Amino acid sequence: MPTKIKISKDMILETAFEIVRKKGIEKLSNRELANKLRCSIRPIYYQFKNVEEMQKELYIKIEKYFYKFLMDHMVEGIPHYKQIGINYIKFAKKEKKLFQTLFMSELGLTPNAFISKVGEEYEEIKKLIKISTNLSDDDIKGFHTKMWIFCHGIATLVANNTINLDNKQIEQLLSYQFQALMLLEENPNNKWVLPKKEDI
Repeated sequence: MPTKIKISKDMILETAFEIVRKKGIEKLSNRELANKLRCSIRPIYYQFKNVEEMQKELYIKIEKYFYKFLMDHMVEGIPHYKQIGINYIKFAKKEKKLFQTLFMSELGLTPNAFISKVGEEYEEIKKLIKISTNLSDDDIKGFHTKMWIFCHGIATLVANNTINLDNKQIEQLLSYQFQALMLLEENPNNKWVLPKKEDI
C-alpha cells in the first residue's frame, strides 16, 4: 500500500511560489495548486483559513526572496548602495512575474507603503546609504524614497518589456540620479541661480 504524503503548509507555499514565478499571480488558484501537488483541495483549506491568508504568507515568501536577491548579487568595484538599485532592476528583468506580484498587483503594497516598512532588510539598506552619502538618519529615508521611486520606474518598464537596458545603461542612469539627488540635498530649496541670457 503506497505511503500517504502529508501536504504541509511549506509544500503549498513553495508550489504557489513556483506557479506565480512562472505564470503570475492571476494563474494561482486552489485547483492549480491541487493539480501541482497531486492532491485534492482539502489539504489546502486545512492549512489555510482562506485564500487571503495563503496569499499573505506567499507575499512574505516572495518579499524575502526579493531582498535576498538584492543582497546576494553584490560584486566588487561598485558601491553597495548603487548595486541595490542595479539588482532591483535585474530582479525585474529576471523574475518578471514575481516583480509584478510584489509591485504591480493588488496583492502587493503601493510604493509608499513598501518604502515605509521598517524591518531588518531596510536597516541593512540604510547602513549602505549611510556609507555612500554620510546623510543623517533623518534625511536617509527621504533620500532613499526618491532614489527608489526613480529605480522603481525603470524596473517597471523593464518588467513590462517596454524598454530593454543593458547593465552599463542601468548603471549610468542610477549614477545620474544619485548625483542629482545629492546636489538637491546640498540645496534643498532648489534655488539654483540660472545664468542670464547674455551670459550664455
